[in-house]
Amino acid sequence: IQRNADAHRALVHPAEVQIRVIEAQLPDAKVGYIGGGNDRVAHWLNRIGVDVTDLSNHELSAETLADYDTLVVGIFGMKFCKGLADAMPRIHDWTRRGGTLVTLYHRPWDNWNPDAIPPHRLEIGQPSLRWRVTDEASQVTLLQPDHPLLHTPNEITEVDWADWHKERGLYFAKAWGAAYKPLISMHDPDEAPLEGAWLVADVGKGQHIHTSLILHHQMEKLTPGAFRIMANLLVRKS
Repeated sequence: IQRNADAHRALVHPAEVQIRVIEAQLPDAKVGYIGGGNDRVAHWLNRIGVDVTDLSNHELSAETLADYDTLVVGIFGMKFCKGLADAMPRIHDWTRRGGTLVTLYHRPWDNWNPDAIPPHRLEIGQPSLRWRVTDEASQVTLLQPDHPLLHTPNEITEVDWADWHKERGLYFAKAWGAAYKPLISMHDPDEAPLEGAWLVADVGKGQHIHTSLILHHQMEKLTPGAFRIMANLLVRKS
């Protein structure tokens, strides 16, 4: 208790540093990150050595986009990143010319127009309790086991789904156009399998990848598999 206004007091807190050694192969890609301040994905990509630039406050002109192989839209980015929704036609053109567009999980009300934001129709499910997997240890079934995103540059195995925190993901896609391929299936106990956690579609010479997995949270918890999965999302279409 401080009894004298002129007295000094010291507050002592433990000093802790978390260190995790992660073995992950990185793609040969120049990555642009576009976010609304709700995740630190760009930070973590930089920490593992990805060539990443934060474009959140940049004008997303055709000239700017041409410098990048991959664009990652952070969680809720369509709602909180000013001008991003209006820039989607230019981003779609960039994708058709060979870019890889990655969108991390969004809610339906985050300016996510299922017919305008993704290059092909993709509807996000709601309420979240219906379109989520809360069991962080739920079994993951590969629906497209030979797809390159599961093998390049990292082989994604059962190990990468171990030791997750909180949940697998939420606001899974509910419906999507024929161009999209669901790569995985999972479910909570006594519930039907959900296939909308990780989707990929060809878009001209490029591709769109959408995931509702909470990779941003797993990266904060230093979950190794999340870093390897994220690295695979960044690859250019072969």
